[in-house]
Amino acid sequence: MTTGTISGKTTSIYDRIGVKTVINARGATTAAGGTLSDPLVMEAMAEASKAFVDLEELNAKVGERIAEITGAEAGYVTCGSCAAMVIAAAACIAGTDPQRVRQLPDSSGMANEIVIHRSHRLDYDQMYRVGGGKLVEIGVPYQTQEWELERAITERTAAVAFHDSPNVGTGALDFSTVVEIAHARGVPVIVDAASTLPPVDHLRKWIREGADLSIYSGGKGIRGPQDSGLLAGRKDLIEAARANGNPYASVGRGMKVSKEAMAGLWTAIGIFMETDHEQELQVHTAQAQFLAEAFAGRADVRCEVNGNWEEWPAPVVRLFPVDGAWLPKKLHHALREGDPAIHCNHEHGGLMFNTHCLRDGDVERIVERLQELLPEAV
Repeated sequence: MTTGTISGKTTSIYDRIGVKTVINARGATTAAGGTLSDPLVMEAMAEASKAFVDLEELNAKVGERIAEITGAEAGYVTCGSCAAMVIAAAACIAGTDPQRVRQLPDSSGMANEIVIHRSHRLDYDQMYRVGGGKLVEIGVPYQTQEWELERAITERTAAVAFHDSPNVGTGALDFSTVVEIAHARGVPVIVDAASTLPPVDHLRKWIREGADLSIYSGGKGIRGPQDSGLLAGRKDLIEAARANGNPYASVGRGMKVSKEAMAGLWTAIGIFMETDHEQELQVHTAQAQFLAEAFAGRADVRCEVNGNWEEWPAPVVRLFPVDGAWLPKKLHHALREGDPAIHCNHEHGGLMFNTHCLRDGDVERIVERLQELLPEAV
């Protein structure tokens, strides 16, 4: 971290701004600053800042790399995965027609409906509406029937959205069924898999299984710039994404990706593909075990560990109060306000600690603070 001095004392940039750093047990989430990039990524971004380029040409070249690693026909760099959702919706609704592109986000008169499982609704799916989409829900949280998807697809349908996230419910149709029904009617399928990396195979999974567009964050598991995302898919839909994105006067104009971020993402992709992610998983698994074992003998804490790599890029540990012995909300607040400040997730009646972004020594400090605070969190 770059340092300076205040009154002769060595400081970080955050000290000089007046913001404290935190132990990130939330995972690679935007609210906690995304990820920590490899120094080579930062060097690439600094180097990219020293010259001018044709932004479309640069995006196209990085897009070729995205296509290569995902197995798609083409790729496109977006300003994060949420911007990719906006632009994916716009691509499916307006295509490359200049009049339609300029009309968005008003999609009146266009096929603008995006079918989505009720069990897949997330806070972020409003991004499809930003791109002109109208969401049409199917199913109930615990179950969806094939006929519901078949009936929902009409001449007004632009796409079917499918979300790969540990935060969605289990009531969706199998993806193969979604693809079969949608493609039989000539409707593209968009998969948002923003937070599912690693493992590396998740990059190719959805295109391999029939997705027409797949979305990933560049600033989470790939460890690229936080304001970068990957959109991969059919060549015609990626061309439509370009027409609806920066630098054109379109719905995606404000979702700019700088030349520095594109260069950083290109570099981060190379590092990600060469990294031994299984070795990193072992490190995070040990962190999760340490945290869980520290509270295994306590009568006031119930602990759960989820180390399923298909669900989480790194193991997560959940702590729950036994018989109301302590208040998760109060403990969550105390962790955030303490020194060190520790960020975790308050959900489902307990606290969740994600090991994905924990660094050396972090888990020990988390255990120490929890042991100090638990008797007081009542």
